[in-house]
Amino acid sequence: MKQDSCRRCGNELQVNRKCDICNKENQFYCDECGYETIEQIHFECMMNGLKTTSITN
Repeated sequence: MKQDSCRRCGNELQVNRKCDICNKENQFYCDECGYETIEQIHFECMMNGLKTTSITN
């Protein structure tokens, strides 16, 4: 899921966010130009989140 380089300037991307459920990287940013990737949602984590939400409500 990690993108190694920025699509705008080519510099290495840094981790911006991690998944609340599995703690894997799911969004990245570039220190050089400020480019930020869209947040990627893991299908398995989304399904686990829905199960947890429906059980607690």
